[in-house]
Amino acid sequence: MAARTTPALGLLALALGVGASGCKRGPAETATPTKEIFVLEENAKPTDIHDLELLRLRGALGQHAEVREAILPRLEAASAEAPDAGRDALRRLMIELALAEGDAATAAAELTILERDVTRLGPAASAEAQAIVSLLYSDLAYRGNYFLDARKWSLRAVALLESGDSPLLGDALTTLARSQLALNNADQALDVLLQATTQLERHHEAEYADLHEARLLKVDVLLALRMPGEAVIAAGEVYDGAIERFGGESLPHAEALLAVAAATYASGSESAARSMFTDAKEIFWEVQTKQPPSPFPVSERLVRRLNQMGQLLPEAPRDDLDDGGDEGAAEPDASAGVETSPA
Repeated sequence: MAARTTPALGLLALALGVGASGCKRGPAETATPTKEIFVLEENAKPTDIHDLELLRLRGALGQHAEVREAILPRLEAASAEAPDAGRDALRRLMIELALAEGDAATAAAELTILERDVTRLGPAASAEAQAIVSLLYSDLAYRGNYFLDARKWSLRAVALLESGDSPLLGDALTTLARSQLALNNADQALDVLLQATTQLERHHEAEYADLHEARLLKVDVLLALRMPGEAVIAAGEVYDGAIERFGGESLPHAEALLAVAAATYASGSESAARSMFTDAKEIFWEVQTKQPPSPFPVSERLVRRLNQMGQLLPEAPRDDLDDGGDEGAAEPDASAGVETSPA
């Protein structure tokens, strides 16, 4: 797919690539430079995020409705002006849930608010806070197929983080590798991804969900490089980690199953791939049906991968179906949106 650039996101090119203007300067000015002073309003009641780690885990498992139910009252009660790291962390999670579902409008609206709150901090804004905004913009651009813009935002995040020891650096490198792959630079993507996994594996504060993302992407990159044997090994690592950290019957488990199915199919074992594809589809529906009705699937990416694998794998012979149990079941359709249960 050809990369596209939007005027809005393309502004980043000016910020990153254009230097100082070449206009001539007049006589030297003698005015003493002044420093801007930023006075931040104190927050007497910062937002409670004692359960943030649990909320992020539940979000990764696909329990979006429950997570939103816990987040929304806190965001509504939070200060609209005072600095509030807890509020910003919860808003980031809200954006990530919207992006996972493919709800770009909600993600963009919430991201505008988050960017405003971080910008208001001025020099007090941490590199991590600024990088999070850049990573979310990269994700938004990527999901809109604006891959050049996604790469620029990822590069900005990496630049903000690489001089420190942030656990987010591995996530930023994974996001950059994803953009490189989308731009058909699979070799570069693999190099960057190896750096990402090294960062994520060594940093004890890094979220395992980020390592899961990096490992999933590694399977995609190896398949793009026509290395099915290596992809099978990488997919096995994804599967083992998903079972250990997230448990069976979870969205990460379903994603891992699809990764193994894709690598297995590329290695020439169609029947084994079909079996894992069927298991992944059943897990997806099980998670989806536990959520309230919505025009968005609980995982747009998983739906897209299910559709792709469904096109690769021919339907099983009629005799292999249970007594009508799967007959007439609708394939998940990312373009039309997934309801809470198959038709």
